[in-house]
Amino acid sequence: MEITFRKEEEWFQFYDGKGGLIERKTEIRFDPLTGETSRIVFDPGLRPVPTEYSKEAMETGGSNCPFCPENIYFMTPLFPNNIAEEGRIKVGEAVLFPNLFPYSKHNGVAVFSGRHYVKLSEFTPAMIEDALKAAQIYINKVLETDPKAAYASINWNYLPASGGSILHPHLHVIVSEHPTNSQTLIQEKDLQFQQQTGKSYFTKLFELEKDGGERWVGEKGNVKWIHAFSPKSHCDFIGTIHERYGFGDVDDTDWSHLAHTLKNLFAMLEKEGFSSFNMSLDSGSSDIGQPLRLRLIPRLSMGMLGTSDINFFHVLHQEPLAYWTPEDNAAKARKLFGR
Repeated sequence: MEITFRKEEEWFQFYDGKGGLIERKTEIRFDPLTGETSRIVFDPGLRPVPTEYSKEAMETGGSNCPFCPENIYFMTPLFPNNIAEEGRIKVGEAVLFPNLFPYSKHNGVAVFSGRHYVKLSEFTPAMIEDALKAAQIYINKVLETDPKAAYASINWNYLPASGGSILHPHLHVIVSEHPTNSQTLIQEKDLQFQQQTGKSYFTKLFELEKDGGERWVGEKGNVKWIHAFSPKSHCDFIGTIHERYGFGDVDDTDWSHLAHTLKNLFAMLEKEGFSSFNMSLDSGSSDIGQPLRLRLIPRLSMGMLGTSDINFFHVLHQEPLAYWTPEDNAAKARKLFGR
C-alpha cells in the first residue's frame, strides 16, 4: 500500500452579463488515509479579519467568570481523591477540574491561567506547557484507575467562532471507553496500512512530506508539523510527537517543543487574519506504532453578517471546503516556523 496524493479538477463554465465566458475551477482532494474528500474553492476574494473581544472581556471577566481567580476555587467542582488528592490538578498557573456538563465518562477542563482574555500573540510557551502537563496528569490518573477507559484526547476551542462558550482560555480533556467516529476511522485505516507496510501511516506520511517539501512546515525535537493534503478547513495543520505513542510517553522536553511550535503556528494564523481555531491532540497506539497526532484548523466568521465558515457542505455532506491551497498555507507557515 502506497500513500497517494490524489486530486481531481472540475470546471464550471458560465457567462457574465455581457456574454463573456467565465471558467471556475474546483479541486477535489482525497485524503490519503481515509479516502474522504474535501474541496478547494479558488480565489473567492474572502479575507478573514481578526475579531477583537476586549469589550466582551470586560463584560464577562472577573466576578462574571467561573474560571477567573476570584471564582475558580469556589465555582468549579472537585475530582474524587483517587484522581486528585486536593480535588483539582494544578501545574504552574494551570488549574484542571471536572466539567459540569461532561462530553464523556471522564472530562476535565484545564484553565490556562488567571488571565480572562488572551490574544494569540499573548500566549506564552509556559502557559501552554502548564495546561498540557495538567491534562497529561489527569489522563494518566484516569487510565490508572479505570481499566475500561482507553481513548484519550486534549481538545481546544479557542474563542467563540470555534464553539468556545467561555472567553477565558481553557482545554477539554476527554477519556472514554468509546472512540469518537474520527478516532475509530483513523485507527482502523492506520491498522490496515501498518499490516500491509509494517509502518504507521503517520510515520510514513511525515517522511514523504519532509522529502517532498510542498506541505512540510517544520519540526522541533520530536514534534513535527505538515499541512494536510486534503484539508478540513481553510488551513489544516497536522502534527505528530514522534515515537510517543501514549500520553505517558511524553516528557517535559516534548511539551516544551510542542508549545513553541504552536506559538509559531499562532503567528502564521494571526498574520493571515485568523483569530480562532479548533485543536485536538489524540493518543496514538504503541500496538501499531502510531504516534500521538494533532490537528489544528482555524475558524472564522465572514462578512457583515458574521457568517459561519461551516455550511451545509461540511455539516450535512461531511465534505469540507477550503478557500486557500494547502501548499500556499504551508509555505506561509514555514517562513515563521524557524523563528
